[in-house]
Amino acid sequence: MIELHGWVTVRETYKAAYDEEDHIDMIVAQIQDEIDKLCWFQPQIKAMNGEWFLQFSLYSNRKDSRSQEIFGLYRSIGEIAPGSYGLIYLYDDEDREGRENQFQVYMLARGCVEEREDLYLSPVIPVIEDQDES
Repeated sequence: MIELHGWVTVRETYKAAYDEEDHIDMIVAQIQDEIDKLCWFQPQIKAMNGEWFLQFSLYSNRKDSRSQEIFGLYRSIGEIAPGSYGLIYLYDDEDREGRENQFQVYMLARGCVEEREDLYLSPVIPVIEDQDES
């Protein structure tokens, strides 16, 4: 089973002394255009207290086109708005690369997506669940 949770704060640039309010409407429109192209995954880009963001979750039997769309949008946001940052936490209990007992963390920062080690919820057994003793 796949369990995926993520969020992104949308920012035009990572430069500290930059006023992005003139461009944020254009950036949000570009991200919305990318969302509109997707077949399954249709998150809402929202604003709260003047900051734009996305939040999303997925539960699925396995990695499929839905999870591919999530990662594709995540990378696109990094290209459109390289100051954006966020995390995706993915748990795949059938992972074929030896990560079936851990969360995989994907960090978006400075326009790049990098996989990082999870320090909080992994290993799933015993941090979250007990070993099956049957």
